[in-house]
Amino acid sequence: MSSVKLGDDYVRVPKLDVGGSNWVLYKERLTWAADAKGLVGHLDGTSAEPVAPPSSAGTNTTAPVGGTATVATAPIGVTPDPGTVPDPAHAAYQLELAGWKKGEAIVKQLIASTIPDSLFMKVRAKGTAHAIW
Repeated sequence: MSSVKLGDDYVRVPKLDVGGSNWVLYKERLTWAADAKGLVGHLDGTSAEPVAPPSSAGTNTTAPVGGTATVATAPIGVTPDPGTVPDPAHAAYQLELAGWKKGEAIVKQLIASTIPDSLFMKVRAKGTAHAIW
């Protein structure tokens, strides 16, 4: 049973045998590795994708010099005009979403790097780490 070294903290997870003969050890060690990284919620599904706030349609507030703030909108992914202030709820959501996506990517890679290629080909299109798991 070979192992894969992952990350700077040298978490070792055995590769899943093609026949699944080491499934019990693999499952426990992968779960422990994800837990050590603070990402076990991505495996068990308790870490859900953050929900966008109602104002997350790209709403920004613009405050003219000496005036009252007005609301300006920009599509998601489009940089707003200079002088606009991002909606705090939307900014917090974007940070939370980025953190969640990073956790998903780490756990997906943890799984992908320790399963046989034949199994990877079957699970690669699944949307979340929990769905893959």
